[in-house]
Amino acid sequence: MSHNWDLVVIGAGAVGSAALRAASESGAKALCLEQHAPAHERGSSHGLSRIFRHAYFEHPDYVPLLRHSTARFESLERESGVDLLHRCGMLVAGPPGSEVVAGSLESGRRWNLAVEALDAATLRARFPWFAYPDDAVGAFEANAGIVRPEAAVHAALGAARSRGAELRIGTRVRAIVEDATGVWVETDAGRERANAVIVAAGAWTSRLLPELAHLLTVTRQVQAWVAAASGIDARAMPCWLVDRGRLEHALYGLAPDPVAPMNVAEGSSPAHHPKVGLHGSSDLVDPDLGAAPVADTDLERLLRAYRVVAPALAGRVVAAATCLYTMSPDGQFLAGTRRGARRIHFAAGLSGHGFKLAPALGDALVDLAIEGRTELPIGFLSPARFAEVGSRS
Repeated sequence: MSHNWDLVVIGAGAVGSAALRAASESGAKALCLEQHAPAHERGSSHGLSRIFRHAYFEHPDYVPLLRHSTARFESLERESGVDLLHRCGMLVAGPPGSEVVAGSLESGRRWNLAVEALDAATLRARFPWFAYPDDAVGAFEANAGIVRPEAAVHAALGAARSRGAELRIGTRVRAIVEDATGVWVETDAGRERANAVIVAAGAWTSRLLPELAHLLTVTRQVQAWVAAASGIDARAMPCWLVDRGRLEHALYGLAPDPVAPMNVAEGSSPAHHPKVGLHGSSDLVDPDLGAAPVADTDLERLLRAYRVVAPALAGRVVAAATCLYTMSPDGQFLAGTRRGARRIHFAAGLSGHGFKLAPALGDALVDLAIEGRTELPIGFLSPARFAEVGSRS
């Protein structure tokens, strides 16, 4: 039987758009199916800005993937003519012994990254927007900053479509079934046949790969754009994250975007102001129902933490929005080939830090789908690690 498609990609968010671009570059006949719209606000690939960085405290094995991803964002900028990156630097800080700071510095040492270790006096002198206790420690990476998510998704999809890839929106996938010669993709609009499938469905992954459901928890996150207090110029500030210890969610902020498009009606964009959020939540979400709207209590909780860290910045809330984290048990991604399958590949459980790594994940999944192997080091992200932990306990 001949196959209609070399590759079907399910989901047109961060990873799906990157995968479609990579597939089109390979010359594959590729289709992307998206149930909503690219970079829609019900998922995890929106929000005007996301952090990109390389000195990774989460796990040093991400660093080669991060370098690859940043290079791919840069090549997409050249191809599309769209500015996707703003290098304003990334600051992490915390108390003595902070795992966030220590992990960032260790990644820097291991991979020869330009990362500075900072004491409290240096933090105060160089970053006057923040209030640090006398024993604070920090690390700063200059070659980091923000990536513009909506622009990146649309640029990747545009590049893919210019090479002949097809995008269908408003199409929900109900099932994927692999047989000896290919994969059937069952949608609301009918069936598609492919040599291979990539599942990049974000919060909806467990609908298509139910064997991963016990490893994926979807949570609601709140992010707010907050105008600095009168007389404070935040335009030169970096992105930042403050480690508040194991019992408190880390607080993070994104620098204002100097080239954010203007809102004609309002004369500005929320992205002209710093964005702030708490990294993590216990608010569970059914992605089909969507996250509850931002409430006053959400903003009060966020601003209470923000006033401690940066009192001069914690002024008026300009805008607020929700997004979804799809969390894995250890906060690291799940990626690879479906267990017991040969033609179904996936990335899931990006746990609130995946956008910056999406190009590498997309490239790796396309390698697996077309070549059957990848040189990109994603082996440490296999879900099999959880079975291994269970077998040792």
